[in-house]
Amino acid sequence: MKTIRLFLISTLLVLTTGILSAQSNEVPAEITSALSKGDAAKLNNYLNTNVELVIGQKNDVFSKPQASGIITDFFKTNKVASFVVLHKGDKEAASFLIGTLKTSNSTFRVYILTRKTGNQTVIQQLRIEPTNE
Repeated sequence: MKTIRLFLISTLLVLTTGILSAQSNEVPAEITSALSKGDAAKLNNYLNTNVELVIGQKNDVFSKPQASGIITDFFKTNKVASFVVLHKGDKEAASFLIGTLKTSNSTFRVYILTRKTGNQTVIQQLRIEPTNE
């Protein structure tokens, strides 16, 4: 009886630890919220020192200040109506998110790749590309 109880407690601890670690590696809810609101300032807080960025004709690795300006300009000309997460996943210290961003001008496919460095999650790659919808 003691062995069964110890086994059940051990199993519960392992499962709980796995669930908690998976949650901590997901793309932070603040990033999803920033996309939903078109809040460039909040999104810019998560940018890595250098970011691979694809937005409109911009397709390169940019410094954080350059990427911040491009993202801010995008949201100035594209008022966000909604953002829906279609898929997300994580592995080890990286996580990604794919979603649909509807704006006043068009519909875009969004892809974000984040990496956890220490206690901070940073955006390494951000793609906002037009869809064929």
